[in-house]
Amino acid sequence: MSQQSDESDDDEKQSTTDGDQDPVVREYDIYITPEIEQKLLLLQYPNRHREQPYTATNNARPLEVRIKPDAGLVEVDVPLNIHANYDREKGIRWGEAMRKSNMEKDGGAYGLAAGFGLGSTTRRTARISVNSEDFGSREASQEALLANFDDANNKGRVLNKQTLGGQINPNEGWTPNYFIGAFRGNELHLSRLDHIAQLRPQFPHIDALTDQEKSSARAQRENVNQNRLNEPRAVQMTVKSADGDDMDMGETSKLLRAAQEEKWQRLKYLDEDSNESWAAYHQKLFLEDTQDAPKLTSNMTNAEYLDAISAPRTKVSHGGKKEEVIKEEVVGEVDHDSDIIEV
Repeated sequence: MSQQSDESDDDEKQSTTDGDQDPVVREYDIYITPEIEQKLLLLQYPNRHREQPYTATNNARPLEVRIKPDAGLVEVDVPLNIHANYDREKGIRWGEAMRKSNMEKDGGAYGLAAGFGLGSTTRRTARISVNSEDFGSREASQEALLANFDDANNKGRVLNKQTLGGQINPNEGWTPNYFIGAFRGNELHLSRLDHIAQLRPQFPHIDALTDQEKSSARAQRENVNQNRLNEPRAVQMTVKSADGDDMDMGETSKLLRAAQEEKWQRLKYLDEDSNESWAAYHQKLFLEDTQDAPKLTSNMTNAEYLDAISAPRTKVSHGGKKEEVIKEEVVGEVDHDSDIIEV
């Protein structure tokens, strides 16, 4: 009797070792937190390694966060290390371009956030007055700034920050629901994300320099021939579709115009290691009363869930056409004596 028991235990251990190649190592109780009043936005940085976060500990704490909620745009300014692997000449050149651009545009924007400059005709006078300096004085100013580089940086004449920007993915009815998880002991608390945005490097300094060079060239042409100024005129944009029909781009123009006219909303940034961030983390991302939390139930059976996440099943007929297989529910009784299903 004892020998049979030992053999049974050995067989059970052997079966467990051979059959379970991916054993369960830990289990968690899952809780869904109630929706908070503030919007929960996840910012992703595809071009940044996870071991180099934008934090104060890593000397990369973001300088400013701004958002255009109606246009669905967000930008983050992060500091640049201007004392290592940095081209000072280009830094001053681009920094001066950004400084003059901010004076002209009153802290405006470039790219999609500015509607790609759609209908931008109101800054011609300012552009001419700012960019009408001769090249000799410009080179002298460049040398003076290089000689006093740290002072130029303190006066905002050096490009010492990088702008990361992206578009907020709208939460439509057909889009997946994403959650952010926070662990506490053997509990996993899930909070629903309202939006996700992927931020990538933007190049407003290059746009600013190009814009000013074009303005300077335009000013020179206008000074040569003042009687032939280009007057603003309305332009109707159209694009040819694949079938040859014209598509009105008026709706796109409205979206770009709305993005251009909407003002940035500046947000207060809190470092992840600050006391305020930790307080918000514990207050917003955990369910306080886990004892009386309602049980999660599913409105779908296991078979319905598998059908919902699976591709439609098809079969190929003799003619080579694919036909969708319609699943029919079979209801029957099982004869346990003969193991035959009677339908």
